[in-house]
Formats: sequence, C-alpha cells, structure tokens
Amino acid sequence: MTYHLPVHPHRTAVRARRFLAALLMVTTLGACMSSTPGTGKDDPLPVKSREEAQAWARQLTEHLAQAAGIQINDEPISPGFNSCVGKNGESAPDDRFTLSYGAHSNVPNAQHNDVVRKVRDLLKGEGLDITDYREMPDRSPQSLVFARHPTSRYVVDVSSTAGDDRMVLSVITPCLKPPSASSSPDS
Repeated sequence: MTYHLPVHPHRTAVRARRFLAALLMVTTLGACMSSTPGTGKDDPLPVKSREEAQAWARQLTEHLAQAAGIQINDEPISPGFNSCVGKNGESAPDDRFTLSYGAHSNVPNAQHNDVVRKVRDLLKGEGLDITDYREMPDRSPQSLVFARHPTSRYVVDVSSTAGDDRMVLSVITPCLKPPSASSSPDS
C-alpha cells in the first residue's frame, strides 16, 4: 500500500515564493558581481552603480528577513559608501567603492537564535561559506552569523545588536566600479 502525503496549497505557495526569491537574488547578484571565480588581485572589478548596488543589498536583506520569518523595520537606512583603498593605502581615480548596507528588525530576544539558525541554513544552501556562527542564551542575546560568498566576495552579517529585541541584517560588497569608470577613452 502506498501512502501519499496531502499537498497543502499554503506550503506549496510558501516554497514557490522562497524559490522565486532565491532565484531573484541569484539573478540580481549575477548582474552585480562576477559569477566566475577570480584568479587574483588584478581581476577586473564588477561594474555597478551606487544605486544598483544599494537596490541589490536591499533585495538581499529582504530575502534574508523573509527566510528568517522577520520584518525589516520601517526606518531610514543610511547606506555607507566608502572608497576602495589598497592594503598600502593606494587608491584609484575611478570612483570605485564598497557598500555597507544594514537594516534593522525588532525581534524578541528569545527568537535571535532561531533567526541566525534559519539564515545560516539559507546561506549554506545558497553556497556561501559560514565564517562565524554563535548562539547565546535568551537573556544575553549576542547571536550572529557571518557568511562570505566564495566567488563574488560579498559578506552577510545577521546579528543581535546593542539593546533588547533588535537585530541587524547587513551586507558588505567587495570593491565595485561605477559604470562611468568602466570604459575609459584610452581603451
């Protein structure tokens, strides 16, 4: 005798939405970052405007929040754009930049470990390397998950923040080159 589990339309719809969100993230990421592994420090930088990088980071944090079952707070987000600086302080005149983007969510302390667990599992499933992971007791929330994409080199951080019942979902891009700097008259 064969048993078939009933199909729940709600679960099917949730799985479909999650799949589409992951597909959107990967498709958008492909437009933002190189999908082929680099060979070294002299590889060409991914080309993306500040607006495109910020939109991608917003989509990624929304994807993380949805996977964790939390809502991003409706409060202003101040993206941090920084110039790319080499390890010896060198810089290029082409306006290359990194983006640090962080969104907050009000999450009861008792749910912080569950949130980082869900995000960790999502990111591992999407091919990111988990570089740090910590769960802490509810009374002292300091839960976190850090991950890095192996080829695109962006970093994701979801962690408890100072104060109770609050978490941050953040993304840091590698060095990006704005479109105007991608083609020079000397080329």
